[in-house]
Amino acid sequence: MATTTSRRNPGPSAVQARLALAVADANWYTTANLFGEVDRPDVATLLLTCADYYNAWRNGLPLWSWGRPLTQAGPGRWRRDLVLPTGWMKQFPHWGMRPIGRTITDWHRRHAPDGRLALVMTYPHYLSLRDLVRPEVLVYFNVDDYSQYWPRCADRVNALERQAVRESALTVCVSRLRAEQLRAAVPEAADRVRHLPHGTPRFALAQAPGDRPSPPPLELAALPGPLLGYVGSLEDLVDWPLLTKLADALPHASIVLIGKVAGSRAGPWYADYLRCRARKNVHLLGWCPQERLGPMIRSFDACLIPYRADHPFNVVCCPTKIMDYMGSGRPIVSTDLPECRLYDHLFDVAADSDAFLGAVRRILDAGSDDGRTADRHAWARDHSCQRVIETFLDWLPPLNSAAGPIALRPSGL
Repeated sequence: MATTTSRRNPGPSAVQARLALAVADANWYTTANLFGEVDRPDVATLLLTCADYYNAWRNGLPLWSWGRPLTQAGPGRWRRDLVLPTGWMKQFPHWGMRPIGRTITDWHRRHAPDGRLALVMTYPHYLSLRDLVRPEVLVYFNVDDYSQYWPRCADRVNALERQAVRESALTVCVSRLRAEQLRAAVPEAADRVRHLPHGTPRFALAQAPGDRPSPPPLELAALPGPLLGYVGSLEDLVDWPLLTKLADALPHASIVLIGKVAGSRAGPWYADYLRCRARKNVHLLGWCPQERLGPMIRSFDACLIPYRADHPFNVVCCPTKIMDYMGSGRPIVSTDLPECRLYDHLFDVAADSDAFLGAVRRILDAGSDDGRTADRHAWARDHSCQRVIETFLDWLPPLNSAAGPIALRPSGL
């Protein structure tokens, strides 16, 4: 068995871990930020990023990854990028995921030989990987409604997801509404489905809250204030008519858009985007590295979450920008999304476009302060990625117990 072999031939960097946590995958910033904060001496962590040839090429990754060594990212933490043949996830997963399985097995044997293997699946398709590595603990970590990723095979995705929830010891959903939906879809596993929102990443957490915007970094220094900022993908999820209305209503303000334009530009949203972008006070900065986002967000007079409230994807999402923005302490104005309503005591959640504009105006009229800066910053600090991952680990089986069903603990969130 793999465990016996591992004890005979541990690698030089083996750790005395009681849990070997393999995360497939950490392609999102959110999962990379969260699981990158694991810092327990009895937990070893492997973060895997997996892409097919086309997506690897688009993102500048080398197209040949076989034989590349693991990268040690810190004490007890490893990473590996895997570039796999097209179709490895959905068309022929049993064969396509074998390189991932070999990576996990080798890492477990060499670097965490005594740890109980736990597999975190961020897509239901990783059930095929489960069958290859046979972990002692299986976790399904849900970030979105994946049937909307692949609408042509939505029924197949939903069936796989129900199986993943049914067969996992724990299902974690970053959206509360998504957790409720999966409990209803798989009632026999309802007590094993938990809501765990995104944490605040290190880059977003200010050392101390400020009632005024911080001085703008170089990228924003030439723009006239006040600065009304949005950070995220520029795509059909955004309410572009709302942002156009905001730009027209506040011509003295700068609407700052930080992010990439979506690759697929089909549909009426793109014409709406172009109309918005054509406004003189709308400024597109493009993509920005995470380490540069913190100073930018802290310089905003108001942070915007202008998502379409009627878009089915937005209804069940947990916007990452909630915690990114709250870490800065700056005021936030959001459209009426279910996940944002959970925080309406900390920032404005507008029922319609007029309420959205009214909330922005009130913030600016009050000197870019809504009186809740300290409360937002305290919440973000108490729900940092470091603390959220501790909650996640506390939900797993006691590390010194035999393999078996999880007795879930209250979340405290």
